[in-house]
Amino acid sequence: MVIAGALALSAGLVYVADRFVNYEAPSPTVAVGSNTGANPNWAKALEEIQAQSPLNRLPQAPSSGSVSGLLDAATSDNVTDTVARTLFIQISSAKAQGMGSDIPTQDALIAEAAAKIDQQRGTPLYAQADLTLTTDTKEAMRAYGNAVMSILLRHPQANVNQTLLAIASAADTNDSSKLKALVSIGAEYKALNAELILLPVPSTLAPLHLSVINNLARMTQTFPDMQVMLTDPLRGLGGLQLYRTLGDESLRVFTSIATTLSKNGILFSKDEPGATWNTLVP
Repeated sequence: MVIAGALALSAGLVYVADRFVNYEAPSPTVAVGSNTGANPNWAKALEEIQAQSPLNRLPQAPSSGSVSGLLDAATSDNVTDTVARTLFIQISSAKAQGMGSDIPTQDALIAEAAAKIDQQRGTPLYAQADLTLTTDTKEAMRAYGNAVMSILLRHPQANVNQTLLAIASAADTNDSSKLKALVSIGAEYKALNAELILLPVPSTLAPLHLSVINNLARMTQTFPDMQVMLTDPLRGLGGLQLYRTLGDESLRVFTSIATTLSKNGILFSKDEPGATWNTLVP
């Protein structure tokens, strides 16, 4: 009897449990009037309700005066700090207007920040009127070729290898004192250019020579930027990029001068300074 009672009780519990688990609450009924046209503007009413939702309202943009004031306050002598602060302010302003997370907005802000690096450095460019022109005789061209290489040999410190060595040494050791070498190298570039400006130039070679001295003048202006490479990296890297670009361009110009001399039958013997031109002829 005990066993039979226990089985009966177990069966009853299983039945109750099954009813509890499979119990479904009655579906709520939606009261629908017999007249389906009772609210013909239900779509318009729904749009008005959605429009009032905070999720559908754009945040109010900060005033242009406030943003302008912050941008003015962000300006400093350190280009890296200025660009970083400016970028932060502009991204914050764009974010307040719901635009900060899209890629085109960020790309536009970064492009604007990069444009703050002045690639011209304010260097006054020379004109052909600043040159001393001579005739295009073979004698004048030979004299010019020897004179240019003689000037370059007098300023051995004005070269790319020493410039990059000073920067690499400072970067590897995180030692700003290594960048002091750039002061004398920059002065050497300036002295080199000063001699080239006074050199008599055959008329045919005047445009190429003018390009050389303008490139050197702008390269000289990059040294103050590269000297602050560790404390103002954006300015320093901008100066380094311009320095290398102008150096590559100058090498192409020297190659054009060597080609012009060769085409005019100007060949230099091994004991002449101008023999270096022979190595630049394609």
